Amino acid sequence: MRVRQCRQIPVRVAQLQLANFRNYRRLTLDVPPGPSVIVGGNGQGKTNLLDALHILASTQSVRPGPEASWVRFDAPAAEGFARLRAEVVSPSGVSEVEMIVARTRPDDGESSGVRRRARIDGVLTRLADLPGRLLAVSFAPSDLNLWTGSPSGRRRWLDVAVAQVDPTYTAHLATYEGLLTRRNALLRRLQGGLGRHSELEFWDDRVSEPAVEVTRARAGYVARVRAPVSAGFLAMQGGGRLDLAYRATGLGLDAQGFRMALQQRRNRDIQRGASGLGPHRDDLEARLDGRPLAHVGSRGQLRLAALALKLGQHDVAHEQRNERPVLLLDDIAAELDPEHRRMLIDRLPGDAQALVTTADPDLFDETALRHAARYQVVAGEIDLICG
Repeated sequence: MRVRQCRQIPVRVAQLQLANFRNYRRLTLDVPPGPSVIVGGNGQGKTNLLDALHILASTQSVRPGPEASWVRFDAPAAEGFARLRAEVVSPSGVSEVEMIVARTRPDDGESSGVRRRARIDGVLTRLADLPGRLLAVSFAPSDLNLWTGSPSGRRRWLDVAVAQVDPTYTAHLATYEGLLTRRNALLRRLQGGLGRHSELEFWDDRVSEPAVEVTRARAGYVARVRAPVSAGFLAMQGGGRLDLAYRATGLGLDAQGFRMALQQRRNRDIQRGASGLGPHRDDLEARLDGRPLAHVGSRGQLRLAALALKLGQHDVAHEQRNERPVLLLDDIAAELDPEHRRMLIDRLPGDAQALVTTADPDLFDETALRHAARYQVVAGEIDLICG
């Protein structure tokens, strides 16, 4: 019997529209398939362009700061909102994803709170329904902090990556985080001599199942991404063997075992006023030749490891969903010598849509990106200069 092979189709953004987003007043950009290089000086809007797509893909920004800063800083109070919209082509057809971010107190600028609304094909939907609609993998210079920063940054990356390939993950994570907040609130009351210990039984029962679901999903994802990350780091001559491991406080436990573990550490949790067991305490560990990458890796190795991680994420999404994600690559070649730069570009999947930023218009002339469409960004205005 002949098995029919499914055609693997890259996801691509056909058009991006922005209004009042960061330094973009208005933008309508038709994006070609394949690679595009976006050239511009510091502070001109290169990163903002990629960040808009990352937000539509994940609901999160690659940049720190309040969500009110997504709205253009000099927008008048009557226009205290940002609109992000992308037309996405995928194996299931053409769709539109949109987010509107409105300041709740427009006169307060970036100190304001925000309301966020999402639409898919014009229909109002939950924010939790956006991840995965635009399948994208992003790299930003701040991703070097994945290895040297706190575990919370590595957990955030994992949550975005797992949500791309597991449609149930976001719901499990939101349920866990909501129940954890309530359990911690009770622990603080008990710490102060208020509340009843018997109430913990209720929250322990409720939180255990989603905690196990989140832990299993993360651990399974890391098991899948380890091999492509190690292979990618080796192919880019990272200078050693890179390995990943998921360190989980509740790894291997079922819901009943997790509940029993919570019960055993109740006194400690009450003394701390916070839960010490669960996915909110877990970490992703990277080792270079058996030693912690954060301790022994050079700046170049940290960058190559982060890039290998993102390309491994791309490979897993491709394998799990039979689609090639869009690559959003911000300043990927900084701190790399020409040879490592060429090897990195050679690792990019040739049939994926990729948006690559640089401040140096000549940086990729000796690589496969020399034939890419090229755009120039100046003060939130973008023009096609070659393509």
